[in-house]
Amino acid sequence: MSSSADDLYDFILVGAGSASCLITSRLSQQLPDHRILVLEAGEHIRNDPKVQTPGLAHTLQSNPIYDWQYSTGLEPGLNERSIKHPRGKLVGGTSAINSHSIVFPNYEWHDRLAKGLLTDAGVNDWSSEGMKECYARWQDENSQTKANHDEESPDRVQTSFPRSIDFLQSQWMRVFEDFGHTAVATGFTESSVGPVMVTNAIDASKGERSHAGTAFLEPALKRGNVTLRTGVKVDKIVFDKVLTGGKLNATGVRYTHQGEEHFISGREIVLCAGVFESPLILERSGVGSKEVLAAADVPVLYELPGVGENLQDHLNCSLSFETHDDVPTRDNVYRDPEVQKAALLEYEQSRTGRLSEGAAYSFAFTPLQMLETQSETQQLTEMVRHLVEETSSPSLQAQYAFIQKTSENPHEATATTFMLRTQRNRDTDSLPKGTPSIVPGNYVTVVAMLAHPFSRGSCHISSDLSIGPVINFNYLSHPLDTEILARHLRLIERLFQQPTFLAMAKPGGRRLPRSFPHPISSLEDAKKILPINSATNYHPCGTCSMMKEELRGVVDERLKVYGTNNIRVCDASVLPIIPRGNILTAVYAFAEKAAEIICRETKASCQSD
Repeated sequence: MSSSADDLYDFILVGAGSASCLITSRLSQQLPDHRILVLEAGEHIRNDPKVQTPGLAHTLQSNPIYDWQYSTGLEPGLNERSIKHPRGKLVGGTSAINSHSIVFPNYEWHDRLAKGLLTDAGVNDWSSEGMKECYARWQDENSQTKANHDEESPDRVQTSFPRSIDFLQSQWMRVFEDFGHTAVATGFTESSVGPVMVTNAIDASKGERSHAGTAFLEPALKRGNVTLRTGVKVDKIVFDKVLTGGKLNATGVRYTHQGEEHFISGREIVLCAGVFESPLILERSGVGSKEVLAAADVPVLYELPGVGENLQDHLNCSLSFETHDDVPTRDNVYRDPEVQKAALLEYEQSRTGRLSEGAAYSFAFTPLQMLETQSETQQLTEMVRHLVEETSSPSLQAQYAFIQKTSENPHEATATTFMLRTQRNRDTDSLPKGTPSIVPGNYVTVVAMLAHPFSRGSCHISSDLSIGPVINFNYLSHPLDTEILARHLRLIERLFQQPTFLAMAKPGGRRLPRSFPHPISSLEDAKKILPINSATNYHPCGTCSMMKEELRGVVDERLKVYGTNNIRVCDASVLPIIPRGNILTAVYAFAEKAAEIICRETKASCQSD
């Protein structure tokens, strides 16, 4: 094993994903005299048209050049399907392969997190008031007319609205107006109900994807105090044999590069390896559940049973209706290769057209009370209260009480709902072999994404350390997820009966999913659809949760791993309860707060020395 006595870094960041790139940027600016090392298992892929072109995002997922291609075990709640979970295999992480939409958490989520799951010491940092600047700092909204944008703000992700609002996007706003809900504010705000036009992580001045690698790490690498090493697989954290202050003290990390083992020394380790890999690195290092470590023959250095637990994801389900032939959906791209060629040519010539934009801008924050009767709402409220009271685990009791407040508040979304201007087929596995993946016609699809699921899963090392993580989400394992998501399918059906959508629907037109090609007439209809037509929104989080240790948390309010002096975690794994909407906004904001805390503590330590 090779090592160098001179190779001592102040900070070693494991992973070069969304959070790591941002933290590196901030540390390189604010701590210019400190040496920073970033270790990335993937590669630094620059100037790749597939990454840069917004409309080609779908070609990156499942492509082994760009995607680690994780998948779950067989999920009983989803008809024993194994669910793919793409994660970015390049600098920038999943922000470099995702589908761009920018949806923010709400104030209430942060306030409940800070006051209900953390000690009093964390309230100021993690409440909505303490996080406002963090949500504002990482992004910069822009338009295609803004010039030299990179020079003006090189350390922010560029976000933008669509260049123009098309027919279906305007109709999305109108369908909510049909029953009294006007557009609500985007961004990090208090909860509100209704439709919202969101931005996408696209630099409109270039018509290109804006991700963490380009926005944060590229500028940081030019400052002289940051070193990036790619193709590096971190095996474990190495600790002093003697405890310091009764806690483990990390001396560095052991990693493999091109088949050779290396050791690198660091004063502080920040794990940013992602929701699936950060817990595995802790477990391989001897921090985790004694049962999991014993099965893998790893000595327990600090027992922390929450490592790898509390795994959550946004499950979604959709309904589609066929529109009149003259409604301008985007289904023609599936049917006509010439449409695809024309779109690519337009993009190459002018960076305009459908390939210059993301797939989804039309969202809505939808509590069930929006279209439920009072008796329907009361029935669910009583069911939630009963099942939460039955919960025996202190950790789940705290989390479920958090979600219960959301479900009872008519101003908070129990699902984030969004519109796709095309058909969506997620039930192919349940249909006869050879069934075409695309159906004829033009479609509007509305998707309900369960805001705060009750189901919990896990991600752990295998007893065979040479294979990847063992991932199980246990989708729909908690009965309330089925109850709430089924009710949101019923809400979508009621949306379809509003005048705006009815005017677009083709008389006698097809309905999707094909496995249930009829309007939903009962809650039982909706429940039957869930196992065969539900899908992930690719928002895994929670495996190194920031919670009190007695609640099975893994990191404290300073993002320090319990039982250690100098290891932090910051990526999607630290989100203790999944926020509404797409989680990337929260990951960036948590990274801003992590950098803020690290800089504050480092500067205080330097002054005391």
